[in-house]
Amino acid sequence: MPSRTTKTLAQQLHWQLILAGIAFSIAILVSLTFITWRSVEFAADSVFKMEAHNLLKQLEHDSSLALPNDKNFQVYRDWDSIPSKLRQSFSLADIENNQVYENEFINEAGQNSYVSLVHLTDGNRKSLYFLSVYDVKETNEIVDSILGNLLTDALWLLIFIFFLLFCLVFWLLKRTNEPMRLLSDWAFKLKDNDHLSKEEFPIAELNDLAAQLKAGVDRITEYNIREQQFLKHASHEMRTPLATIQACLDTLDFQLTGPEKKTVQRALKASSNMNRLSSALLWLARESEKPIEKTKVELKSFCLHQIEEHQYLLNNRDIAIEAKVDDECIDLEEELLLIVFANLLRNACQFTSQGTIKVIMDAASLRIENPIDDGLHDRGSSYQSFGLGLQLVSRICEKLNWSFCFKEHPQYVEVSVTWKKP
Repeated sequence: MPSRTTKTLAQQLHWQLILAGIAFSIAILVSLTFITWRSVEFAADSVFKMEAHNLLKQLEHDSSLALPNDKNFQVYRDWDSIPSKLRQSFSLADIENNQVYENEFINEAGQNSYVSLVHLTDGNRKSLYFLSVYDVKETNEIVDSILGNLLTDALWLLIFIFFLLFCLVFWLLKRTNEPMRLLSDWAFKLKDNDHLSKEEFPIAELNDLAAQLKAGVDRITEYNIREQQFLKHASHEMRTPLATIQACLDTLDFQLTGPEKKTVQRALKASSNMNRLSSALLWLARESEKPIEKTKVELKSFCLHQIEEHQYLLNNRDIAIEAKVDDECIDLEEELLLIVFANLLRNACQFTSQGTIKVIMDAASLRIENPIDDGLHDRGSSYQSFGLGLQLVSRICEKLNWSFCFKEHPQYVEVSVTWKKP
């Protein structure tokens, strides 16, 4: 699955507010257009009805008043008096009192015209039909002029809205980033000072987040202190009995000459490994910046010797170790390299049921590949969590500024350590 592009909070809010502003502006433009169109229709109908009611009142006061019959405004007392060309645009059965009806027809000159009709009754409950006739072209020109003015006003309104939106975005981003910046600065100080006092932020949620962050850092700090103390004390306590064991084994090795000598030599090797491990743990626990002394390392002899030392782990299984090592001599922390190499090779031997373990070593790096069976896949990441194993290797590499890489492929596992960058 491709990773999502990471954006700052300011970037996310910036585009969200801009899109919201565009959508809001479009909604305003559509709403204004619709409202204006409806307002034009309502205004035209209202003016027509107002003119009809005024004339109706005049007729009620003076029944002898002549009914208007000009080009644009006509009044008739009965339905049949209406010219047929105008009358056929409406249906008498559908006409209700005081309702405006509109239609389009072709006049005698062959031009399209709009006709509006309203039916009213006077005080004697006699019907009057009021008709308003206007040319389509002239009417459309008036409507277009109104809509043009509307669009001009809407454009200025949108410019004003975008200006307000820009000010709002700027203000919101400033208000949002300020507490986040305070939290970031406080967290940065917390990295250098584990016992930094709790900060009071102006936002309650940030105070909760800072409290959780401080509690987490405190737990990790306490855990690291306990781990360092344990490693330091354990390493010190181990060194005295290990020295005693080493001296006794040296004495036995000097005194014995028979088959038992081989067993003592194996014990001596194990004791030496424990001494190296104890020194490494003590070095890691001290967190000292003092560099470890480097020595000359013959890569080929070093690698072949370690492979020979770990042959007993194969237990007569169908496993072969194939080494491809450059015949070079380099300056390196040999004691720590020995621990790293031994741990990686031991893991490879113990987690391989059959096949070939490949060891590739040159002046810049070490790489070990070993096949794995389906059982290891079922156990998930058990390979990486074996004993001190890879965790110790990772800690040593981190302390020495070496690059450590673990890759699990479908059919094999690959671990590599690089001490010399290209």
